[in-house]
Amino acid sequence: MTMTTLTQPIPALDLSKNTIVDVDFSKGILQDTKNPKAAVTAVGQPQLTTDPEVTGKVAKFDGQSGYLLPYTNDRFAQLASGTTIEAYFKDDGAQAGEHEIFSNQESGGLGLGVHNGQVIFYAHVGKGYKEPKSKLRPGKWVHAVGVYDQQGHTAKLYLDGKLVSSVDAPGTLNGPQGTGTANFVIGGDSGKNNRLQYPLTGTVQVARLYDRALTDAEVSGLNQVIQRGKHESVAKKQVGQPGLFGANDVAIGHTYGLNVHVREAQLGGSDAFTTEMRYDASKFDFVSANQTLGGNDVTKVEVVAPGQIKITTTAKLSPSQFERYDQTRLAHINLKAKASGKAWLYLRTLKADGKTPDFASQAVTIHARDAQDYNGDGVIGIGDLALAPGDEKGLIASKSEIKPYKHVVVLTTDGGGNPWDPKGMYYAHDNRELAQWTTDPAILAKRKNTYTLDLFNKKFAMSTTAHSVNPAVSAQNYTSMLHGRPWETLPQEYRVTNGSAEHHYFADFSKTKPEFASVFKVLQQHNPHQGTAAFAEWKQILNGITEPDAPVMTQPSAKLKSFDDVADYIGKPEFTNTSLVYMQSDYMDGQGHGHGWYNDNYWQQYAKYDDLFKKVMDKLEATGHAHDTLVIANADHGGHGQGHGQDRTEPNENIFLAMGGETIDSGRRLQGGSNADISALVLDALKVPKPNYMLGQVFDKTAFLAQTDLKKKHREVEGLKLTHSDQRVAIKLTNPQKNHTTRAIEMHLDLAGRSIDKIDVPTGTKIVQQTVAEGMLKLVLSFDKQPTTDLALIKLTPAKVKTSKLVTLQQSMLGTSKGEEVLVDLDNDTKLEADKDLVAVKPGQTDTTKPGTEGKPGMEGKPGTDGKPGTEGKPGTDDKSGTDGKPGTDGKLGSDDKSGSNVTPSSESKKTASSMSNKFASWLPQTGEQVQTVLSVIGGVLLAISGGVFIWWRRQR
Repeated sequence: MTMTTLTQPIPALDLSKNTIVDVDFSKGILQDTKNPKAAVTAVGQPQLTTDPEVTGKVAKFDGQSGYLLPYTNDRFAQLASGTTIEAYFKDDGAQAGEHEIFSNQESGGLGLGVHNGQVIFYAHVGKGYKEPKSKLRPGKWVHAVGVYDQQGHTAKLYLDGKLVSSVDAPGTLNGPQGTGTANFVIGGDSGKNNRLQYPLTGTVQVARLYDRALTDAEVSGLNQVIQRGKHESVAKKQVGQPGLFGANDVAIGHTYGLNVHVREAQLGGSDAFTTEMRYDASKFDFVSANQTLGGNDVTKVEVVAPGQIKITTTAKLSPSQFERYDQTRLAHINLKAKASGKAWLYLRTLKADGKTPDFASQAVTIHARDAQDYNGDGVIGIGDLALAPGDEKGLIASKSEIKPYKHVVVLTTDGGGNPWDPKGMYYAHDNRELAQWTTDPAILAKRKNTYTLDLFNKKFAMSTTAHSVNPAVSAQNYTSMLHGRPWETLPQEYRVTNGSAEHHYFADFSKTKPEFASVFKVLQQHNPHQGTAAFAEWKQILNGITEPDAPVMTQPSAKLKSFDDVADYIGKPEFTNTSLVYMQSDYMDGQGHGHGWYNDNYWQQYAKYDDLFKKVMDKLEATGHAHDTLVIANADHGGHGQGHGQDRTEPNENIFLAMGGETIDSGRRLQGGSNADISALVLDALKVPKPNYMLGQVFDKTAFLAQTDLKKKHREVEGLKLTHSDQRVAIKLTNPQKNHTTRAIEMHLDLAGRSIDKIDVPTGTKIVQQTVAEGMLKLVLSFDKQPTTDLALIKLTPAKVKTSKLVTLQQSMLGTSKGEEVLVDLDNDTKLEADKDLVAVKPGQTDTTKPGTEGKPGMEGKPGTDGKPGTEGKPGTDDKSGTDGKPGTDGKLGSDDKSGSNVTPSSESKKTASSMSNKFASWLPQTGEQVQTVLSVIGGVLLAISGGVFIWWRRQR
């Protein structure tokens, strides 16, 4: 039901002579009546339709459509002495970001728009935009008029005939810049190359432009004319269909992101809409809500009670499908997973009858920490074994992996180009010229970044010959980074653009099985016990490029705050088992678009990034994660003039790509690289298999050092020294550190085709695992106390074929008493030593080539004290106890040299001590090698005696 508004008689008002653009959709025609021959171009699918609140036709825009009215730059001369812009519109309230109503802006120009719930008149006067603004009434018809008064040096905004804001505006009005920007746009703004940007979700009935500044009375008169066609509408309840979209899995202790949607289920509603969300409060805690529909003034999220959330919006619900997140998502809800198990989340609305409930649900599996993950990093390794009780060490050793990196942090500077080559840089004197590469010291001095130049050139390995994917535009490059392949190789429906990312979810949203899952999904599928996180100042990365069901904590960052958000996250407990943190900083892209790429302002603003990068690197160092985190830094594209992607020139496409970490060859200059390689680098660092659809590569493998080469970095870490004789291999610990205590070590040795006779380790050292596979020995040791020097003596069986290859250490990781893991330096001898130079360790444990369960010695693999194995490892029958026949109480030799009661080895004996009297054990042969030596000596003596007897006998004959 509607009622026509009764108004007082309207005074005569004729502004036809001052009107230079006049579009009135109420008449049912699409035409600028002041320029009837000018062709109006439709972008997308705007519709001429009706609205029950106003008389006549209206133009409806869906956030991807608009009308372009030609308006050449020379016509801006008509506005030099002042101008007025008018629009009668209704904003659905679904967009929190900037969107335009009637506008022609591109680094100049003017227009009416909405941003963060404010109606704004934009006028580029003097050196920048002047922006009088006032609060928007979403879902209501608004008459907006912007006035630029050149003589009064002011810019004014009127809403519904009343002056609501005025700001000083000294100077002259500047026109829009760039190619293809000569359009006033209804339902959006003019982009370069005749493109639509900042489109509107809403309705427009009138759009006009005048060649002078109108007076207060004239603006009031315009409003009276407009209001004559308005009807009062009786509020009708909105009916919505619910939808919930989030990941199926989350690691305990991490933040779970849920996208709450409602779409219009019945046309015609206009009043506020309320829905209720329920979650299991024993499994989740509420953290926050962000990206609300139309902003927090339009959509409010309230925690009513633990497990119960009420969401209310005054925005007009959209009939669009849920994949249009910009129109149907009420909020992104963050919940902290605090207890493992299966959990359900529900969203309830009411159907048209107001009684029958309609539900949407989302099931979530919260993964508990692995029982053997004692240090909580989400990966089973030597640090866990160092903390584990004795009966679990064997199981952990069987699962243990040597992973130099537990975390990867990617820091992308949007619009950052290639800035860090110390020998040169791009420079443009003004925005009319293409930036040129220069080595001029006077120009290089304009770059003030001392910290980042040192970081990327001395501590990282960096490519300055890397390139963006084509085209050099943000969405295309972020899609390539996070989905692991060049944008142009994707099917058409997956080719995300800046425009589509602002409105639509990634194309896998409608698929039963994803075809091009992001790196976040790949990591979670490989290891559900770890989490991921993403921070971005350009929210399209979190919404249109990262899937809504990706297992990643997403957080929009404020301007220049994304580095702070990453540093803060690194300091939180959940970073301990986070595999990937992705970050995008948007500031330099904004500087390029606003002021130009590679000019004086660009380099002056880039100086801010010294502190930003330092903040993250310092936090990694302070938290102890610098040693187990790979940092990747890159840019998505460069730029040319005040744009990018318009051509294939080097200033547009040339970017930097740098990596820093424990295994990185610091200071190395890399070759090539692309943004499509980022996911491949992440997965390779974390030792996660790369899926076939990801085409990116580790573009320059010289960036990474083998562990055998890490000693060249002169790190303050322990080392392992391997010396080698023909029959023995000795392993020693070098450079012990005082800031921790070593409790376990895992090493992988290339046996060079040799076989093991046995391994001796010192007292207090235990062999937890000894396995050989494909010629590689995995040896895991644990220590009762800090080891000194000798770790193990490996005795090899005699080689059947002479070989020049030597046994070498290939990998090793040390575990501390706090569960930390240290990637040690490795030092392999390159020549054979004499056997006598390899001093045997004092045996505390001897292992044979028959390992038992869980890497422990076999039941019959333990020698008896007479050098022969007894039954189940017990002493041979010829072994006798001390003179009194009684064992010592502590298992050690008594005062009369009696053996202790624990000398008899059990199936899991930690020592192979002799039960013979110590005075006999000192000269009897103990090993097969010693027995062979003794027998050869005895044989030689007997041969000499026999020869002498034979000669004596001959002489006697």
